[in-house]
Amino acid sequence: MKNIPYNTYRSYMINIYHAPLYSISVDLDLGCPNRELDGSGGCTFCPENGARATQNLNEKSVEEQIVKGIEFAKKRYKAKRFMLYIQAYTGTFTSVIKQKEMYSHLLKQYDFDAISIGTRPDCINESTLEYLQELNSEIDVHIDLGIQTLNDDTLKKINRGHNAQCSIDAIKKLQAYGIKVFAHVIVGFEGEKRDDWVNTIEKICELNIDGIKIHNLHIIKNTLLSTEYEKKKFKTYNEYEYAEELIHLLRIIPSHIPIIRISTDTPSDNLIAPIWNMHKGQFSEYVIEQMNYREITQGDLIQKKEHKLEDISKPVELLDKSVSFWDEKYKSYYHPKSGAYRQAKELFIEKSSLKQKLKTKDINLLDVGFGMGYNSLESISLVKKHKLNIVALDNNKSIILKSSKVIKDKNHEKILQQIYKTGFYEETNYSLELVLGDVRYTLQNLKNKFDVIFLDSFNHINNPSLLSIEIFKILKTLLKSDGVLVCSTSSEAVRVALSQAKFKSEISNLINSDIKGIFAVHGNETVEGVPYKDPFLIYRDKQIVTNREKEVKLLKSRL
Repeated sequence: MKNIPYNTYRSYMINIYHAPLYSISVDLDLGCPNRELDGSGGCTFCPENGARATQNLNEKSVEEQIVKGIEFAKKRYKAKRFMLYIQAYTGTFTSVIKQKEMYSHLLKQYDFDAISIGTRPDCINESTLEYLQELNSEIDVHIDLGIQTLNDDTLKKINRGHNAQCSIDAIKKLQAYGIKVFAHVIVGFEGEKRDDWVNTIEKICELNIDGIKIHNLHIIKNTLLSTEYEKKKFKTYNEYEYAEELIHLLRIIPSHIPIIRISTDTPSDNLIAPIWNMHKGQFSEYVIEQMNYREITQGDLIQKKEHKLEDISKPVELLDKSVSFWDEKYKSYYHPKSGAYRQAKELFIEKSSLKQKLKTKDINLLDVGFGMGYNSLESISLVKKHKLNIVALDNNKSIILKSSKVIKDKNHEKILQQIYKTGFYEETNYSLELVLGDVRYTLQNLKNKFDVIFLDSFNHINNPSLLSIEIFKILKTLLKSDGVLVCSTSSEAVRVALSQAKFKSEISNLINSDIKGIFAVHGNETVEGVPYKDPFLIYRDKQIVTNREKEVKLLKSRL
């Protein structure tokens, strides 16, 4: 089973109900106290349909919405148990008599296990609270409370119609009546930064909220916000940027609080910004993968809870007596069988002329695919008069600790352990900074230029996301005019990508060895073929390989 580093809503429901509950969204067309009778006004980000579920947009009666919703969930998810979800607009924006009438009717349509009611903090009065308490004695009641933010300036700017204290008071009132409260928070409002989102999350967590729903701001067509955005564009968050903010927020949420949602859907024909290329499921997988690679979990910043990864690799001694790992996921060694030391010295260091360069000046080295650290650590051993500044990029933090436990050089062990703990190590004549994250994202955030770039992709078939033409175009901007790029593969697809990114390259396969490589410099040459392509820098590795194979097959069929 996938190691999920945060408390999912699914696991929460299984713990409570011994099975996941699937939400059946219903639109009661109750409107919103923040809108005019003609539907105008409202929160600046809210669409005219009040965020009605996509599958319900064409259904008229609530009975039809329930039937269609259950059919959809059974067919797509093999669902067996359900929760009624009053989603669009404000579920308590009507008289208590009307609420009783509507909810009683809806709950007779199917044997639901719970009811979730979406509403606003300013629509929770005493009569409603008393009714919800009564209803809660018959069926579990969850209130999906639109908090959005606890920044009063933002609340005013987005025309929310209430202040932060109203949200806090609503949570306390609901809890006093024994009603579960799930808070809805939006990340990315104009003018807000991480401190604002942290403040919102911390304050609602202090109230011991029952669950949290987080997603990034969507600018939707025909909203007040879309008009503002067209007049003056402001920052919206792409997949990688939002993931970084989300992961930080997850780390300050106590681990017992379930995370209801981490992203949202808006039909593409209604969405203005941000335009993502990751679909919802892929984004979720990415967040889980990144948290696992970095050994972080929900609540670890406040609970100091160590995250233990399943050990998927075992050490193996290579021909040059270096130690590497066999990776069960990729069914491959991290290094060529000829040895990690030999690869570092005879491929990366020798072909980049790093030793000679260090004799004449300080050198900036970018080590992409730091892994067990051999390439950087062997480079450090060359330093004498001039300084070596290394920036190392990698996804996987755990491999660094594992490497420190098997590497034979005591100084290298010390460096790796420090890098694992703090991400930085420095002596008088060298420094090593580790940047964790998806390389496709972290590369784009680098500002410095480099004299030498090592690109150790581990295995070009398993890691083509590091070897696409788009990656080489980024590396070109980071490499100094007289710099050298060395890759740990001699793949035809890589040479083609290098040529299309305006590099001149040469294959360098070591004699009597399984060590293969390419070194490249700025320049023009034509190498025919099909490169790996990752146009949005978000494709999974398997997809990149499959797409290339299809393109190669198509080209051959035309010959």
